[in-house]
Amino acid sequence: MVAVSAATGVLIVAAAYSAGRLGHANSPWADRTYWLGQTLILAPTAFRLLSRRFLARSETVTLITVLTIAEYLAMVCYSPSAFTYADELEHWRSTVNILQSGRLFTVNYLLPIGPHYPGLEEATAALVSATGLSVFTCGLIVAGIAHLLLVYVLYWLFREVSGSYRIAGVAVLCYASNSLFASFDSMFVYQTLALLFFGLTLVAARRLPSPGAAGQRVGWFTLAVLAIAATVVTHHVTSYVLVATLVVVTVAALVTGNWRTAGWTTVLSMLSATAAVGWLAFAAPQTWTYLQPYADGALRGLRQAFTGGNAGAPPVSGPLGNRVLGAAAVLAISALLPVGWWRVWRRYRLKSWVVAMAAGSACWYAVVIVRFAVADGSELAGRAETFVFMPTALILALGLRQLVVTTVRWRARAVSAAALVVVLLLLFDGLANGWPPYWERLPGQYLVAGFERSVEPEEIAAATWSLAVLGPGNRFATDLGSYPVLGSYGDQDPLRDVAYLYTSRTVARGALSQAEAQSLRYILVDQRLSQSLPAAGQYFPVDPNAGKYTHPLPTADLDKFNDAFGVDRIYDSGNIVIYELLEP
Repeated sequence: MVAVSAATGVLIVAAAYSAGRLGHANSPWADRTYWLGQTLILAPTAFRLLSRRFLARSETVTLITVLTIAEYLAMVCYSPSAFTYADELEHWRSTVNILQSGRLFTVNYLLPIGPHYPGLEEATAALVSATGLSVFTCGLIVAGIAHLLLVYVLYWLFREVSGSYRIAGVAVLCYASNSLFASFDSMFVYQTLALLFFGLTLVAARRLPSPGAAGQRVGWFTLAVLAIAATVVTHHVTSYVLVATLVVVTVAALVTGNWRTAGWTTVLSMLSATAAVGWLAFAAPQTWTYLQPYADGALRGLRQAFTGGNAGAPPVSGPLGNRVLGAAAVLAISALLPVGWWRVWRRYRLKSWVVAMAAGSACWYAVVIVRFAVADGSELAGRAETFVFMPTALILALGLRQLVVTTVRWRARAVSAAALVVVLLLLFDGLANGWPPYWERLPGQYLVAGFERSVEPEEIAAATWSLAVLGPGNRFATDLGSYPVLGSYGDQDPLRDVAYLYTSRTVARGALSQAEAQSLRYILVDQRLSQSLPAAGQYFPVDPNAGKYTHPLPTADLDKFNDAFGVDRIYDSGNIVIYELLEP
């Protein structure tokens, strides 16, 4: 029955998406249809995992399988014919480049660091070459399999460290409530595949200290080495988190006196650190340059948040219901984590892996601070949740178990019902406050600066034309909506800091000089920027006025290039115009 309910839920979600494409994206009934479908996917699985009735191990695995596959299919239904998520378009471009050139480490103007971590693209390109299927189809296969296997790995790890397959199932359910589980963590992006290798390394690290034949240890050690190498060449941040995780487990093993575990995790952490540093130094030295702005921005935001300064433009506020749901989820986790820690102390304080997860779960509070105290910190917090929720999910499951086992018998049903409500609250919060944002929860008609809803046939046609006629790698000015399309389908080099070209009534000599200094050659102007406010709160990738717009850009600001000296209009599709800056 759970599988039937989940399948029905996927169909209903797909119907809601179709309604959005037909022009009902903003209709309350279409939104309610989406949530009805999600309820049918989530509620039966959560009810069965949290019920007091007997639950077989095989049924637990079936339940988490149904949940994972159903949510993945629901995500695919959002864009069933081509990639539209900006991050997926970046990796689609790299995969196409590998297939066309036959080489790794090709240039990717959208994600320059991506080709230096080619694990995902290499695997996908190999599948394309072997099957003849499209990059889109093979990308869905690779990402979907990696995501499902990660869930299995987490379930196995949770079961091993907790000693209970039921707690492991509830922990996986809690992990599915992180805000990116049903979206970014299962997309065609390099982190999706790296997470699987990350999990396999932890599984091998867990098994290595176990008593057994020498041949088994050789096998687990070989798996660990291969998984470490695969993690390092697939995704930078995941490899660094892997090193940190192994170090935390090592410290926990030393504290609890588990010397064999400490010895093996020390070896693996040293191997991971050596591999990550070696790859950083010799294959991807650009990584620090790529990550530094994000790190600096997060630190600056935290510092300003604690000192009362202005951390930047405020994020686009969501509906009241979403904000209440997010606050309730934070309160629920805040209350459950200490309960879980208490159970760790009472029953697991000599088990190094559980202690390490208890310590790692404390990082969740730092994520909360980033999410609510730092301007535009929701994206950074969401990315961090992918890793922080691994230990947090187990501690939450232990906390729920502690409440159930310590409850007076006649109150057990009430406590089980409350646990179900809390877990569903967390799951719905992950969907409501995850990706896509609320204003594009359903696919629909074009939105200015609307991320996935800015990827339309007209944008794709303009980008494809630019590649066919102008060739690849030209430096373009464009708005936020066309930015990923131009860089992926067009294989162009769109610049981020170009707002100055679009926010003045005339083409000033200073603007042309700045464009020349940026080696800018072409300007893409979407006339729809003068028709509505940006859905994302900003018109351009780097926008000094982000969050401050009260009316659309004036039409005259966009039309000024038609009469400007030294500017030639070379493409016009009605809404989209491309201008060429002529050499002086």
